[in-house]
Amino acid sequence: MALTSNPQILSDLRLIMDFDHHLELMNTYRGVPFICKAKVLRIDDDLVEIETRDPALICLVQQKQTKVLGSDYFEPAVARSVWVDLVNGKAGLTHFSYQSTRLGERMIVRVEPKEPIPVHVENEDQRTTVELVDLSLSGMGVRVESTSYSASLKPGTTVQASMQLPKEEVRLAGNILTAIKSGSAYRLSIRFLPNSPQRVTVFRYLIDRRGEIAVELQEAYEQALREAADAA
Repeated sequence: MALTSNPQILSDLRLIMDFDHHLELMNTYRGVPFICKAKVLRIDDDLVEIETRDPALICLVQQKQTKVLGSDYFEPAVARSVWVDLVNGKAGLTHFSYQSTRLGERMIVRVEPKEPIPVHVENEDQRTTVELVDLSLSGMGVRVESTSYSASLKPGTTVQASMQLPKEEVRLAGNILTAIKSGSAYRLSIRFLPNSPQRVTVFRYLIDRRGEIAVELQEAYEQALREAADAA
């Protein structure tokens, strides 16, 4: 295999393998970051084979890129998964390179709802119903069909967003940061204004939903294992 990884990272991985240390791989599942601890089994040119029994391995099936967390000795990096064997708990990684953005940016929990949640976005001129894509303590991502999008939802606009969470309705003021067209819809990024008392309700929802997502990941992992075993 042609060498596409950073040679220094491969050298560090050989040390990790020789000293029997673990790698920590970070991926998100429905917006929640999960850590997968893995051992390096072998390094063949640019292909690094890892082994783990962590359910978070299923993230490598769904997301081809993973973050390789660093430590006091090694810098964080990113890599691409080329194959995953859930039954035997193994995967092959390649294309190792150093992080180009701050790792902490993706450590923020931004959960996806289990069922679609409508959000009513209002400003002085208009009220538009959109769909919640993900939610964090600092803001939300919403989806609006192109036919419902207007200049009143452009970046920089201050809006009031209201939605019914499982335990309570919340209403939060925020600023639209971005409006990106994707297919037949726009994805809006809304950052909440600080000091809103209803952020407490959002925080409770994030905690509850994160727990649900952890269960969903475990169930998805076990289901994928059963399907892989049946197909073998």
